[in-house]
Amino acid sequence: MKKFFAVPLAVVFIAACSDSSTAPSNTTDLAPSYAKPTPPPPVGCTTCTVDDFYTFDGVGTAAGGTSIGTDLQPGISGTADAPTVIAAPNGSTHFIGRFENTRTIVTMNIPAGYPRYSLAFDFYTIGSWDGRGKQAQNGIFLANVFDLSYKCGTADAVSIFKTSFSNQLTVQQDYPNAFQLGGFKAATGSYAVDALGYRNDPSSNTPVFRSFGDVEYTLTSAGANPCGTAAVQFQVSTSNPTQQSTYDESWGVDNIHIKAGT
Repeated sequence: MKKFFAVPLAVVFIAACSDSSTAPSNTTDLAPSYAKPTPPPPVGCTTCTVDDFYTFDGVGTAAGGTSIGTDLQPGISGTADAPTVIAAPNGSTHFIGRFENTRTIVTMNIPAGYPRYSLAFDFYTIGSWDGRGKQAQNGIFLANVFDLSYKCGTADAVSIFKTSFSNQLTVQQDYPNAFQLGGFKAATGSYAVDALGYRNDPSSNTPVFRSFGDVEYTLTSAGANPCGTAAVQFQVSTSNPTQQSTYDESWGVDNIHIKAGT
């Protein structure tokens, strides 16, 4: 039976040793897209003892607890904080964010004692994401890279899936392929564009020419627990020290579904 939490957490991302997949793209023009598919998460466990769904509507301003949290990047002074829950400008949803790739890692603890897991979550790109970079504005912007990784104890994080996303139709992205293996139109693999309301929001920069203010993806991952029966912390870490400010490029997470078992 599923557990639905209006959730307190610590911040998250997850992943494992298998492919990410998403719903079909809907980016034939710049009109808002709202149709969200509901594919089941991948099967990571045959017997799933843990089946939890985290949503952030109606939970106040902070998501704290032991499952999901946020940390500043290594080398940046600061302590771990409960992620901030914010409302989309048009009130359509609440999510944890907005984060800068240069500063924040979102982590989620996979329940200890389970050899297999599956994870699904919504990932929002907000603002002027530059995808593979080097294609617009005379090539002055570098790639905007999203890195899904896992971390076992105090060991270094290990990357599971790294890719780039673009919110500008003049700039390609790597997703749904891995970083430097793409060449896709902006928002390929997304389920909605301009559905959160950031296109006309003064807190976010949407380039005027053929750009989306926000793009929504559902990412999934499933596989063996890489740390055996130990508690596992998966991270969304960042790979691009040139990521711009929150006004220009930010991201958020929503609707986290985690299963674990045998």
